[in-house]
Amino acid sequence: MVERNKKPQIVLIDTNVIIEGAINLTKNVDSPEARIWSAFLQGRLKAAFSDVLLFEVVAVARRLMGKDFASKLRSQILSKVEVLSKGELSQYISQLSGEVPKEDTIHAALATAVNAEYIISNNREFLRSLRAKFKCVTPKDFIEIARL
Repeated sequence: MVERNKKPQIVLIDTNVIIEGAINLTKNVDSPEARIWSAFLQGRLKAAFSDVLLFEVVAVARRLMGKDFASKLRSQILSKVEVLSKGELSQYISQLSGEVPKEDTIHAALATAVNAEYIISNNREFLRSLRAKFKCVTPKDFIEIARL
């Protein structure tokens, strides 16, 4: 069972949670995703980012909300974290090859590289594919665990 009341050191937030959280926060909609994104922006939660994840987030944000929203989101992220390059993750990618689905390898490598305590996603398939190696939770479960 996941330990409650313990503040996570660092997490990997999946694109779907970041986007939904950022949109909901902009619209003043209270949701688990908005609480997670707010905690990140306030420095109460550390999140891992790779260049691949950052590109994915910005591309989805641009498609859904336009270039100004995407640019603001990118700036928010870059002001809070150091982004790891795919090259910096290459040794972890090699180690995880074949252990997790190919499409999830880069995110699993990032989580491994930063010793992420949790992976947070609304994508149940993504969570299920990584559950053997990481603590994988939905945003709703995470806000209860972290008391956000």
